[in-house]
Amino acid sequence: MNIKFHSSVIFCSDLEKQREFYEKFLGQKVEQDLGRCIVFEGGLTLWKPDKEYPLAKELGYTYEPIGNRNLEICFETEDFADAVENVLMGDLRLLHNVVEESWGQYTIRFYDPEGNLLEIGENLKCMALRMRNSGMDADQIAGKTGLDKGYVEHLLTQPGECE
Repeated sequence: MNIKFHSSVIFCSDLEKQREFYEKFLGQKVEQDLGRCIVFEGGLTLWKPDKEYPLAKELGYTYEPIGNRNLEICFETEDFADAVENVLMGDLRLLHNVVEESWGQYTIRFYDPEGNLLEIGENLKCMALRMRNSGMDADQIAGKTGLDKGYVEHLLTQPGECE
């Protein structure tokens, strides 16, 4: 049996508000607009199922207003400072401001308009470059992050800019 991950789906009450948030605020690009279902590049999907959909019939609802308490949707960026500024300037509920995770990555966590937990983190290349710029060598970065030293060295030689 060959099973392949396809996508993550967020059930929505206000599909247009959610689409605007993910498309405009988080910069996600729409791959398909199927009316009640918006598929973004990368596999994240927003869906407003109707009450006749089998899943809704089984659950007894099409949307749970509490949001998902056991799922975090993660995004990474080379422009972490800009992303943090946008989050802090937005009308969003924060779980926490910027923290450094035990492996060294900077993250911020907040909720989308319908209560789903989101994380934005600096991408691994930027994390490794930041650590190198603070005086750490590849061995120390590998030790801190848990990443393979060869992968750290690869990250440190990748083209592109980080804030």
